[in-house]
Amino acid sequence: MLDEAVGDWQSGELFVVPLAWRDDGLWSQIQASAQERITANLQTMYSEVLQQPLSPLLRDIAHEVERRLDAS
Repeated sequence: MLDEAVGDWQSGELFVVPLAWRDDGLWSQIQASAQERITANLQTMYSEVLQQPLSPLLRDIAHEVERRLDAS
């Protein structure tokens, strides 16, 4: 049932869960599912950021740091 419900959720939707239901296993499943989606989205974002080229100034700073580390 949870998988069917998750498929109907749209990105950015807000879910309100009554306090009485928060001890229910379904609430834990909803939390776990949301956390998995957040984790997957963050991993995608970070991998895309790491593929971006460095600006010339930042590249120069990185080379300087590497040079100093090698010298020490």
